[in-house]
Amino acid sequence: MNRIRKDLLKFGLVMLAGLMLPTIASAVPAFARQMDTGCDTCHFQHFPLLNAFGRAFKASGFTMTARRTIESDHISFPENLNAALFTNIRYQASDGQKPTVGRNSNNGELIIPGETSLFIGGRVNANMGALIEGDVGGTGTSNGGAFMASLKLPFMYDVGKGINLGVVPFSAGLGPAYAFETMNTGAVGNHLINLVVPTAVSAQQYIQVGPATNGYGGDSEGVSMVAVSSDFFVNLAKWSPNHLPIDDQGSSVAPNSDYARVAYMPQFGGWDMGFGLQYFGGKSSLANAGVLNSVRTESYAVDAQAQGSVGDMPLGIYLSYASAPGTKTGQVTNLYNQNPNNAHAVSIAMELGAFSNGRGTVQLAYRAADNGAGANNYNKDNAVTAGATYLLTYNVQLALLETWYSGSAHDKLSPNQVIDASGDGKSLTSVNLAVGF
Repeated sequence: MNRIRKDLLKFGLVMLAGLMLPTIASAVPAFARQMDTGCDTCHFQHFPLLNAFGRAFKASGFTMTARRTIESDHISFPENLNAALFTNIRYQASDGQKPTVGRNSNNGELIIPGETSLFIGGRVNANMGALIEGDVGGTGTSNGGAFMASLKLPFMYDVGKGINLGVVPFSAGLGPAYAFETMNTGAVGNHLINLVVPTAVSAQQYIQVGPATNGYGGDSEGVSMVAVSSDFFVNLAKWSPNHLPIDDQGSSVAPNSDYARVAYMPQFGGWDMGFGLQYFGGKSSLANAGVLNSVRTESYAVDAQAQGSVGDMPLGIYLSYASAPGTKTGQVTNLYNQNPNNAHAVSIAMELGAFSNGRGTVQLAYRAADNGAGANNYNKDNAVTAGATYLLTYNVQLALLETWYSGSAHDKLSPNQVIDASGDGKSLTSVNLAVGF
């Protein structure tokens, strides 16, 4: 732990020293259509990073609109259905040391299409919104080819004094934070500086959906209670680590796990700040091939962010620390850490706006982790990511990323260990073209 703190401090000093050296694309276009405005109205630098207005739109339960609505008794919905399509084309190449089972990017891998999703969402009525994501092809198709990738139906009510209270039923492959989250640290997997190597740039993503979860860390369905204002939000959920289809035997799965999230997001000296705590607890049944197994869902995280500018260049700084207790012999398996010792990770990521037209960024991120395998068991897992993004147009983004892995976890492939589904080895090159319309 002391070494991780020292590494973080050293890296932070290097990053801050470099600030004097001389973004990605599209919002979900369904919401851009509803608000009749550009993507930068809701996003800081690029999608999916939210700014203050984007948080306000989300706090409304997606009901805020600038378009004409159809009004009648107890009905208030937009005259047009909001829909959007997202897809990408990706090229990846690793250094050839550890080919991933089932995929091999050692000689270069071209993925056409990559994750491809159809979004339908927006205002249902004055106090209810919806967001539905359907997999329509590419490597992102999940759940045995099921169309439904995610769903949430926020019911939000203004209770006065600038506070909205709501209930959000949800099902997603992004964990219970998917119900409501507005910080950009990786507390939920679609809110961080890049979506290509999320476990390499966010400690929360490394622990919550990374190598130790065997692909189940993001599965979730449940119901959240949400309270939100302009400078704080609280998300309390009962959930289970499952996602449609529940299981092929028709068994029901009770939402017995707990989730709590508290964040304070003040404005300070022209900077948009954020400080948060995240807690996962309890036990639930995990459905796998028709069998229900009891698992613990235990981890926690603390995170912080600062979004502002240096001169005329926007700057975002994102920090997180996450930890999950281990699974001792005879214990119920912890979904977030199946190794015997406590797992933990710390990360810092920074993104600086580049070019006078504001359409490009440069990124640098560092993540240090211990996967809980124990001393001499390939437990150290560190990553440095550097990259750049450029908006060809505001809904088409090109990103170039290079990730370097280090630590004993990358010296040898230990039993039952998968480092990263995007490519194992000590370096990974990623070129990603993302398109939304």
